[in-house]
Amino acid sequence: IVGVSDQLGVVGQTLPGMIESYGGVGGVNAGGFDDPNGNGNGGTMAGYAMMNGEEHGEHFVWGYKRLEIHNDDRFYITDANGTTVDPDTRDAVEFTPALIIDGENLVDENADWNGLNPRACIGQNDRGEILMLAIEGRQTHSLGTGVAECARILERYNCMQAMNLDGGTSAILWYDGEYIMRCSNQAIPEGRLLPNAFVYERTTK
Repeated sequence: IVGVSDQLGVVGQTLPGMIESYGGVGGVNAGGFDDPNGNGNGGTMAGYAMMNGEEHGEHFVWGYKRLEIHNDDRFYITDANGTTVDPDTRDAVEFTPALIIDGENLVDENADWNGLNPRACIGQNDRGEILMLAIEGRQTHSLGTGVAECARILERYNCMQAMNLDGGTSAILWYDGEYIMRCSNQAIPEGRLLPNAFVYERTTK
């Protein structure tokens, strides 16, 4: 699901805090937020998100994409601007660029977003499995990567739909009580305050 901060509009939440709020087991950061001079508190979301049918924010007006999760639990990627949210959509988030749509790698190797930075991406393979990819950057052991490399990695796992998420110091991955990838800013190892995140819910039998 797409989770949102419990004080959206005021302040964001850390990723583990948001995951705990939804009773989840893991997750990755999702869309962006207003971040003047790198000092944003995650309270003001950039773009649009939907959480279990509840809408938040305003649509991006140029160049961004929207990842929709429909009631069939499948990912669909469309333009953020000028397209109506499909009525079957349950959760959604907007960012850019789209990496893979319907199995086709769309990333131009020479385009923007290919500098070395921490990255976070999400996708879905041909079996409907959700893939969360996070790559550390700005560290001595890992400089980071561009979105073209992220797309190539996801292709190796038969990814059919994939989108880049907010990277840089926002990129973070958490699972089952521990950080799989920490924030690149070592002064805030718990990560930045975020407006939203993809949360993997615990399944019950």
